[in-house]
Amino acid sequence: MNSIEFPLLDRTTQNSVISTTSNDLSNWSRLSSLWPLLYGTSCCFIEFASLIGSRFDFDRYGLVPRSSPRQADLILTAGTVTMKMAPSLVRLYEQMPEPKYVIAMGACTITGGMFSTDSYSTVRGVDKLIPVDVYLPGCPPKPEAVIDAITKLRKKISREIYEDRIRSQRENRCFTTNHKFRVGCSTHTGNYDQRLLYQSPSTSEIPLETLKLHINFIVNAKYLSNKNPGEIKKMQGHLSAWLVKHGLVHRSLGFDYQGIETLQIKPEDWHSIAVILYVYGYNYLRSQCAYDVAPGGLLASVYHLTRIECGVDQPEEVCIKVFASRRNPRIPSVFWVWKSADFQERESYDMLGISYDNHPRLKRILMPESWIGWPLRKDYIAPNFYEIQDAH
Repeated sequence: MNSIEFPLLDRTTQNSVISTTSNDLSNWSRLSSLWPLLYGTSCCFIEFASLIGSRFDFDRYGLVPRSSPRQADLILTAGTVTMKMAPSLVRLYEQMPEPKYVIAMGACTITGGMFSTDSYSTVRGVDKLIPVDVYLPGCPPKPEAVIDAITKLRKKISREIYEDRIRSQRENRCFTTNHKFRVGCSTHTGNYDQRLLYQSPSTSEIPLETLKLHINFIVNAKYLSNKNPGEIKKMQGHLSAWLVKHGLVHRSLGFDYQGIETLQIKPEDWHSIAVILYVYGYNYLRSQCAYDVAPGGLLASVYHLTRIECGVDQPEEVCIKVFASRRNPRIPSVFWVWKSADFQERESYDMLGISYDNHPRLKRILMPESWIGWPLRKDYIAPNFYEIQDAH
């Protein structure tokens, strides 16, 4: 033990006997056996996870990650804390036994960071929820900075008096204080100048919804009827030619920047074609996402499929786009074809309001169930912004 860190340590006796206080002995044992909770709130957790590896090896400090809060006494809030995650974070902190410590890791955790100006879901400082012992700024903090924060926490533990800490926490437990909310006016009006987006005089009198549906749902054979054979071969890929051969309605959208074939399918034909593609060999749904084509326009659901085969180094891939009307966006779910579409279709529903028929658990996954509207739509008007203020 270091007599500088433990001022009450009496080393005037012989070397075979060390006299100290029970408080210093308790602090010395705890600072050398901090067990952090294996938990992360956002991207800073990648830096924290790198500490577990052999390059930094924070086990040499006695830090052993624990998956249960009942076995941990340190929590690193690594990354942005959202209002939906806040109750879970507080619940984990409550489940940790005393004494326990908190390191606020990253600018987004301390103040909200880049999301502190106009985010509708970010908590501006984790110290409004739980007490913080060490603040670690950065975006993201390097593993060396995390080790420095742990070193400072160890010094703090070595000098604290347990009874004073418990008394202070009982008086100043931030998360038991009633939160005061401030209503701020939204800066998003949702008004768009349609003339800047659509300037074609020949189509100005046609409703935008009808025009886009008419353009996007052209049958592949009719779409290619005015093309010469050379242009058709450039537009069509292997899968598109196979679908045309078997009379399956679709539209070829060419190839993306990676050379992956892109097809458009009607919503009413998507489920049957999805089963056909699975039987054809596309047995892996790599990702599913959705986006808003334009304010007031169509919504697109995008599927990236991969054909996994034994002995093939570069598997065949295809991108499928299914466009749906904005007023009633309904697309058949492919959960029963590719089970990995479960959470991904729920995210598309949560952010854009696309209803996936026959999905077993179609409910919000990112936003609260009581949230009104679809945040990633381009004409979305943010509701009155509520920010946690003056929690102390």
